[in-house]
Order: sequence, then C-alpha cells, then structure tokens
Amino acid sequence: MINFDWNRIMATDETVFRLNNVKYYFWQRRGERKVCRTIRYTIKVNAWCCLSAVGFGRIVLFKENLTSTFLCNNIYRNGLLPTAREHFGRAKEWLLLEDNDPKHRSKFSVKWKQDHHIKTLPWPSLSPDVNPVENLWGVLKVKVAAHRPKTVKGLIRAIKKEWDDLPQEFASNLMNSMKRRVDSLIDANGDYIMY
Repeated sequence: MINFDWNRIMATDETVFRLNNVKYYFWQRRGERKVCRTIRYTIKVNAWCCLSAVGFGRIVLFKENLTSTFLCNNIYRNGLLPTAREHFGRAKEWLLLEDNDPKHRSKFSVKWKQDHHIKTLPWPSLSPDVNPVENLWGVLKVKVAAHRPKTVKGLIRAIKKEWDDLPQEFASNLMNSMKRRVDSLIDANGDYIMY
C-alpha cells in the first residue's frame, strides 16, 4: 500500500450515533455503593460517509440495520457514486477504501461494485483499522454530543449541521496522513499504531 496514490482513494465507513450516550464516572468511598440509572437500549441513528483528498462527500443517515442490499441500492447508489463523480469526474481510476465487513465482501456487494465499475483497495484481513474515517467519526461524535440532542430529529439535525461545518482541509489532511500511517504500520510490523 505504500505506493498507492492516496489522492485517488475514496474512504468510506459506517458508525452509530446514540441518544444519551454519555458515560458518567463517580468517586465512591469504600463500603458505599452509588447506583446510576442508565438507558439500556438507547435510540440510535446509523451513519455512512465518504471522503477523499478533495473533501468530504455525502453522509447518509438511516435507522435500518445495514444489509448488503441496503448498502448497495441505497448508500452506494445515492452516496458513493454521486460523490465519486463530484470528486473524480467520470474517471474510473479511483479506488474505494472500506474495511472487510461481511456486508462489503458479500457476493451481492462484490457483483454490484463490478457492475458499476468500482474497484476496491485490497485491504488485509485482521489489519489494524487505519481508515482515516475512524478519526473523523471521533471528532464528529464529540461535536454532536455537545449539542445534547433530546430527540431523534434533534440528533439527525446535529449530525447534519456538524457534517456541513467540517472544513474541507480536514478531509485532505486525513487522506494525506495515509502515507505516514502505512509507514508506521510497516515500522510496527503490522501491529498497533498511534492513529
């Protein structure tokens, strides 16, 4: 991967945003027990996004569980393909970076990508997750949590607002870090790195 042109890569990933997903920490004296009520099954919104060195692409928010069919027919069709056209024009030289989730590697997904001329970056199994979108999710979740949304509509509104407010340079910085990430992985013999 050290020789890839990271300017021709579209990185994608999925995550979950949850309402009331705040961790509380308490000091306890010996022998005292503090009981803190929590919400067991919080309301969630699933998110998929993409980015390249050009900037951020589309974000797709959905409540359904992610399946290969939904991924291809909804997310790739309405999120990935339009963004790839915006970022790379009609050129077919770009590559898709996604993890080895079974939904990405299913027969249905592989055939759909072949039919739409989408080539994927070979990604080793059991590799450390160096996808730059993981760093993006961390930043975005902190910003969304600062809104303290109380409803699903409020959560969705906060996600979209923070997504729209992300500076485009952040996307190019994340993609430009890939060369350093790969170098760090090689130095660590494929083990954990600080990204």
